[in-house]
Amino acid sequence: MALITAATALASTASAEMTEDTCRALAEFAYPDLRIEVAEFLSGTTIDETALPDHCRVEGYLEERVGSDGKRYATGFELRMPVAWNERFYFQGGGGTDGSIRPAIGVNTIGHPPALTLGFAVVSTDAGHNLGDRADTSFGLEPKARVDWGYNAIDLTATVSKAILQAAYGTWPRYSYFVGNSNGGRQGLIFALRHPNQFDGILAQNPIRQQTRGHVAGAWSVRVLAERAPKDAAGKPIFTQFLDDADFALLTREITAQCDELDGLKDGVVDSARRCNPDFSALECRDGATEQCLSRDQIDAFTLIHEGPVNSAGEELYVPFAYDAGSDFMGWHIGDADAFPNNGRKARNTSMHNVFRDPPDPDFDVYGFDFDTDPVSMNAAAQFTDAASADLDAFKGAGGRLIVVHGMGDSGISAVDTTRWFETVQNRYGAETGSFARLFLLTGVRHDRTGSGPHVFPGLKMLMAWVEDGSAPDHRLASGGTPSRERPLCAYPRYVTWEPATESWGCQE
Repeated sequence: MALITAATALASTASAEMTEDTCRALAEFAYPDLRIEVAEFLSGTTIDETALPDHCRVEGYLEERVGSDGKRYATGFELRMPVAWNERFYFQGGGGTDGSIRPAIGVNTIGHPPALTLGFAVVSTDAGHNLGDRADTSFGLEPKARVDWGYNAIDLTATVSKAILQAAYGTWPRYSYFVGNSNGGRQGLIFALRHPNQFDGILAQNPIRQQTRGHVAGAWSVRVLAERAPKDAAGKPIFTQFLDDADFALLTREITAQCDELDGLKDGVVDSARRCNPDFSALECRDGATEQCLSRDQIDAFTLIHEGPVNSAGEELYVPFAYDAGSDFMGWHIGDADAFPNNGRKARNTSMHNVFRDPPDPDFDVYGFDFDTDPVSMNAAAQFTDAASADLDAFKGAGGRLIVVHGMGDSGISAVDTTRWFETVQNRYGAETGSFARLFLLTGVRHDRTGSGPHVFPGLKMLMAWVEDGSAPDHRLASGGTPSRERPLCAYPRYVTWEPATESWGCQE
């Protein structure tokens, strides 16, 4: 069969086809420790207002067991296989601590159609546990469930999916791709490091690369705010009474005012947050003023959260966060609760209690986090969850291609952490790094991949072109944002800059 190039991939199909009979027969597919729950042929299906092509949906469960906690566990997955398959496999990354099987439609980069509609076979997984509530992190008390979530379940899912594709279509995938955001981004890095032969191309967006220390940063945020926020009658801090949307607007306007021209053009927006290091002292209320200014405590809290956690000796425990005028700071750190408990994502997260401590402690109080001793209890969890190593030798040797994208406005997971990791990769591979791995930092883009900065880019097409045609992901444009605009995607260490001579945007190092 002739090679299908990336240039024609999204419009072409291979000769392999899925039939209703073939689909139903997959209910009897034999594979070690696998139970097929559903094998159904779907026609005229719509999910989230997206019309899906005729396809076969298989739902299966691997390694079903009763855990040491008495609960039932398995690695659940959903594999959708289109009638007209383009011989490509797409692993749809998870999110948070997973815990449910999301529809395997092939969630693409913002503004682009799901991969299933483009002819890909797509799989998703619950990553080894489904306790009925995706917010239930008690699986962390079960040792195998922790390891399955960390890295084992995604490998099991990828491997069985390829075997089912071979049985259904009579051929293995010609190309395999992974695309994920958040924990899905972490899974992408885990595949490259631990399972380097599973995927030809990986797109890891906003990866929670170092979840253990990321939760230390979350505890730091809680402490910084709790020490300064007004208290209720019981002495409990109320974050929304300390910093509100109007206060945050003052801070973001100051960021814009001080950092607008760092990209070379004064146009009312910041397009190079990476270089922004503002001073907020001008915002401090003086001479009895109470409007359009902030207290010293408010400025200090905002600054300390961005600087990141330290222990009593002043040693860095995570990394700083970028000052980005388009960040999702309020949702992560403040929330909207007008009474205790606070409901910012940092304050309400329970995965630190159950998944990232050793031993787990469901009753742990994040408000009492000890920054000298508690981080040590998270070191063991780093062994199964963190994507720490820069050793991509096997992935590189297998011809893999890795695109990492992180929004500078991500106030939950620091883009600085991703950048520092990528720098260790550059230190290891030198000039060769760009031949197989590239990092793109997007100003004004939040953890959810949207925001005030340009965030619409053809990530899957970029990855396919690199894998299948050897065309490296360069000279592409990102669009969208507020105001709507186009800016070039600049591979790190380059950054977006205005070039007066040509009156155009480019990339500068």
